[in-house]
Amino acid sequence: MIETPRQTIDASEALIEDLRKAVPQAAFDQMTRLLYSTDASNYQMMPVGVAFPRDADEVAAAVEVASQHRVPVLPRGGGSSLAGQAVGHALILDLSRHMDRVIEIDPEGRTARVQPGVILGGLNKQLAAHGLAFGPDPASADRATIGGVVGNNATGAHSIRYGMTSDHVLAVEAVLADGSRARFDALDGDIWAARGKRPGLEGAIYRAVPDILSRYEEPIRTRYPNTFRTVAGYNLHDLLKQTPPNPAVLIVGSEGTLAVAAEVTLNLVPTPSHKRLAVVHFSETRAALEAVPTLLESDPSAVELIDKFMLDLARARPEYRRLLAAIEGDPQVVLIVEYAGESEGELDAGIARLEAALERLKHHDPVVMVTGPTRQAEVWAVRAVGLGILMSLRGDAKPISFIEDAAVPVEHLAEYITGVFEIAQRAGVERVAMYAHASAGCLHVRPVINLKTADGVHQMREIAEGALELLLRFGGTTSGEHGEGISRGEFSERLFGPELTEAFRALKGAFDPAGIMNPGKVVDTPRMDDET
Repeated sequence: MIETPRQTIDASEALIEDLRKAVPQAAFDQMTRLLYSTDASNYQMMPVGVAFPRDADEVAAAVEVASQHRVPVLPRGGGSSLAGQAVGHALILDLSRHMDRVIEIDPEGRTARVQPGVILGGLNKQLAAHGLAFGPDPASADRATIGGVVGNNATGAHSIRYGMTSDHVLAVEAVLADGSRARFDALDGDIWAARGKRPGLEGAIYRAVPDILSRYEEPIRTRYPNTFRTVAGYNLHDLLKQTPPNPAVLIVGSEGTLAVAAEVTLNLVPTPSHKRLAVVHFSETRAALEAVPTLLESDPSAVELIDKFMLDLARARPEYRRLLAAIEGDPQVVLIVEYAGESEGELDAGIARLEAALERLKHHDPVVMVTGPTRQAEVWAVRAVGLGILMSLRGDAKPISFIEDAAVPVEHLAEYITGVFEIAQRAGVERVAMYAHASAGCLHVRPVINLKTADGVHQMREIAEGALELLLRFGGTTSGEHGEGISRGEFSERLFGPELTEAFRALKGAFDPAGIMNPGKVVDTPRMDDET
C-alpha cells in the first residue's frame, strides 16, 4: 500500500473541474502525485496535482485557476533539483512533457529562442552545427531543462570563462502569478516607465522594482557574497549594475517563486576549435587546493577537482574503470586543467604557462596530458557521472547534498575545505566526498550520512551550522550553483542580513502578492530539517 506523507493539500472537486477545463492533461491520482513528490534532493512533499500544459496559453490558464482557488503553483522541468526547489504542496506544472521546442536559432545574432522544457544537452547538439553553444554547462545537461537552468541560475565547469545563466538570458516571456502575461527584456528608462503605466500586475511590478532598488541600494551594493558564483537570494545586484536594465535577470535563479518562464531567449557563445587537458596529480589534498589560485594565473578554461573517494568508486565499477586511463598511481586528488583556443599554438602557450605555474609551486607529482576528443571525453565523463558514482555507494549512509553548494573566494578554498572536514569529523562523520569546480571556489562536498536515523539528521544540522560560520568568515555564499531550495534557504538571512532579506520579501510581494508561486523557497523557507 502506498503511504501518503502526513502533510498534504488535497485538490477540491471544484479545482479539479476548473483545471481540467483549462489544461486537459492533468492528474490528481495518488500514484502521479507520489511520483512528483520527490526530486533529486533529500525531501519529499506531496503535490496537490500535476498539470502538463501544451503551450503558454495553457500555462497561463493553469496559473489563473490556481490563483482563483488560492492553490500554490510550482513550475518543474527535469526534477534534477538537489536542494528541494522542485517539490512542494502545490499544483506542479510539468513543462518538460510538451513545451520542449527550439523555436528559433539565429547563428548570426548568436541567440536562440526556446520553450522551457527543452533539454540543455539536446539544444547544444543542435547548436553544434553552427559552432555555438549555451555557455553554462552543468553536469546534468543531459537531463536539465532550460526552465530549470534559468530557475536555478545554473552554471558549470567553465564558469570562469562563461559565468552564470544570468549572464546569458536576454529575455523571458513569463506568466505572472495571476495568470497574466509579461515580457522581461532590456529596457531604457522611457520604456520601463511606459510599462509601469500598464494596468494589473505587470504595471505594478515595473513600478515596484525601481523603488526597491532605490530603497535598498546600499545593502544591494555591499551585502552580496564576495564571489561571482552565488545563486542565493534574488539577482537585485545584477539588475542594479545593468545598463540598460533587464528585469529578466530577476527571473533567473528565482526558483519559480516570481513567475513561470514560458519562453526564453538565450545568448550563445562560439565553441573553441581546439582543447587540451592536463590531469595534474596531487598526493596531498591541501596542496591541490592551495595550488588553484596559482593555476588560475595560467588562464585555463576550467579547473575541475576529483578526489580519491570518487576515483576509488570509479575503479570498482567496470563501466567506469576504462575511463581512468589518465590516472597514474593512487593520487589523493587530481585537478583537470583545460586550455581552449583556436589553434594548437594557443594550447601550447597555455601548457607552457601551466608548467611554469607548477614549477613555482614545486609540484612533483605526475601530470598527464590528454589530447584528442575521445580521450578528453573519457576524462570529462568521469567528472560528469560523479554524482551517480557517489550515490551508488552501498548501504543506508549516502554522500548527502546539503552543504555541497557553498562557494568561497578561491584564495580561501583550502582553509574552507580543511575546516569543513574537521567539522565533519567532530560530528562523527568519517567519510566525505569532494569534487567539482575548484576554479570557482565551489567544491561539492558531500558528507556520508545516514538520514534514516535521528543521529544522522543531527549530524547534518551540526555540519551545516559549522560550514555556514566558515563561509561567512571567508565572504562566501551558501549556494554557488544548485540553489537554496529547502536545504539552504533558512540560512539566507544570516548570509544577506535583515535589510536585503526585506528587499527580497518586497520583490516577492511585488511579483506574487498572494504568495502562491512555489512558496517556502528563497524567502520564508522552513528549516532544513523540518518535516515538510
